[in-house]
Amino acid sequence: MAQAIRIIGIDPGLRRTGWGVIDTDGARLVFVACGSVVSDDGESLGLRLRQLYDGLSEVLAALSPAEAAVEQTFVNPDAAATLKLGQARGIALLVPALLGLPIAEYAPNAVKKTVVGAGHGGKGQIRAMVKCLLPRAAFDSTDAADALAIAITHAHSRGWRALEATVRLAAARAAP
Repeated sequence: MAQAIRIIGIDPGLRRTGWGVIDTDGARLVFVACGSVVSDDGESLGLRLRQLYDGLSEVLAALSPAEAAVEQTFVNPDAAATLKLGQARGIALLVPALLGLPIAEYAPNAVKKTVVGAGHGGKGQIRAMVKCLLPRAAFDSTDAADALAIAITHAHSRGWRALEATVRLAAARAAP
């Protein structure tokens, strides 16, 4: 794969944070690894956040991604659950930021639309499409599959941004 870029997708959660790593050269997607970082439900919030931090730090150190993509928080009726998810998401943003990685953020519906073709696809549809796009992928959880979907979304988004930049540059050069 010529000039491949390694992307980590992160699906934040306080109980389980999914991660998925792919390589892409713009046209191809290659599965590298995926998994979940799990926090201990019986521990304090601070210790659980530390467990997520340590686990994600180990993954990034081992796999050396060049870019990160993190799912945005969706707001649900349970304010306390949304707040805890936001704290786990803060860890998911902090770990790659401390390594100086560029971080993109994607809404859940944008990820579903990119991978499934509709903004309201279910977990089963996401797993099936990720498996089609990355046949060698083996997930330990839906969180890992979702994280791979986030990485795929970022890979596709990078391609569109590159094409837009090329078109703008060509138009600027052609203008009198």
